[in-house]
Amino acid sequence: MRKSGEKFSWAGLLERQPGSDSKASKNRLLLSARLIFCVALISLFFVAVPAESQSGEITVITGARILTAAGQSYDCGTIIIKDGKILDIGAELKIPAGARVVDASGGLITPGLVDAHSHLGLGPSGGVTEDNEMTDPITPQLRIIDSIHPEGVGPDKNQFLHAVAEGVTAALVHPGSGNVIGGQSAVLKLRGRTVDEMCIKFPADMKMALGRKSFYATKGQMPMTKMGTTYLVRQAMLEAAEYKKALENYEREKKKNPAAGPPPRDLKKEALLLVLDKKIPVHIHVGSADDIMTAVRLAEEFGFKELSLAHAEEAYKVAEELARHRVKVVVGPRMITYDDQNRLVNLADYLHRRGIEVSIMTDADVIQQPFLRTQAAIAVKYGMDPEAALRAITINPAELAGVADRLGSLEKGKDADLVVWSGDLFDIRQRALRVFIDGREVYRAPGLSAE
Repeated sequence: MRKSGEKFSWAGLLERQPGSDSKASKNRLLLSARLIFCVALISLFFVAVPAESQSGEITVITGARILTAAGQSYDCGTIIIKDGKILDIGAELKIPAGARVVDASGGLITPGLVDAHSHLGLGPSGGVTEDNEMTDPITPQLRIIDSIHPEGVGPDKNQFLHAVAEGVTAALVHPGSGNVIGGQSAVLKLRGRTVDEMCIKFPADMKMALGRKSFYATKGQMPMTKMGTTYLVRQAMLEAAEYKKALENYEREKKKNPAAGPPPRDLKKEALLLVLDKKIPVHIHVGSADDIMTAVRLAEEFGFKELSLAHAEEAYKVAEELARHRVKVVVGPRMITYDDQNRLVNLADYLHRRGIEVSIMTDADVIQQPFLRTQAAIAVKYGMDPEAALRAITINPAELAGVADRLGSLEKGKDADLVVWSGDLFDIRQRALRVFIDGREVYRAPGLSAE
């Protein structure tokens, strides 16, 4: 396996290197050259954008076609932004005096794209990654925020910036699928210097993964079969339920006996109480129809707040059951499959037409994060309605992540996360011209004028 690249730090480039004073001047020259090289490299993809707006400043983007992902579109619309929020949106709005005006005539505006399932900032697929703690198959206590590198990990150290340049403004970042219970996910906006600045919701869900676990099977350790995988989930949930009873007993006992002591703290069981108490939903990696139905049974047995499935390539075989149980499906990175008669199945479209809420993902770094709209374009190519495909990479993943009150559509009061495109969103020849997050222009295509 490849090892992840070394960690990148701007500050590290400027640190004084060890050595004698006689070498100081040479070292400073060398460091300056390295810094200039890095800046030049990034400038191939990015150009300078204005500093963050001052409080109260108004930005107006006008002249473009607007797709809101909220059931409304404008052939020539205007968006008014103040303090990072959408102040107003419509076809014939009066531009406030003194506002900064961005003329987007001839372009298309959509909400910023949201990836429903990503491993961004955790290392290259196929290499040594930071999303699988492969020492124990049950790790609900792990928090993905403790592994995410805020600029990305080699060989693509600028992967957050590259994602923004293709219109991706937020992502639901999960632990991997090497373990049966992988840990707690987070929702990130792709801006900020640290994970703490990026994170807008944590924990977002509990990540699990069904099917055989070959890594543990080769060690002669459970789980070796699908039965074993499911047993471990059930056993962990039941142990968490017993832990909850012990905590409840302690609360009752200390009212009668102040000297009573609590049960020993158990972070594994404590994390699973988030699921048992319906505080967070569950997101499960599955592929085959039998694993899909096992996930549904687990959700019924333990009363999951909500169940979503990742990948689910055979979901079309049990679509009616998924619709009946209101299970959400995140399709990708494989968008097309074939049934038993070798007929093409456009998975996202097939499930959407049967009443299942569908989101589309990259599973980055399997498909690199910038290609989210390309994933959706594949679904459109094979027949998915463009409006449904737009929702699958905007409002649906925002709803899945529990942040639809802020993200995923262009509506009054929501965060001003949006993209100005040169043309049709699903024509991959078109490009992102401008990207805004929280009303701040964070990307402008090279060669584009200031306004």
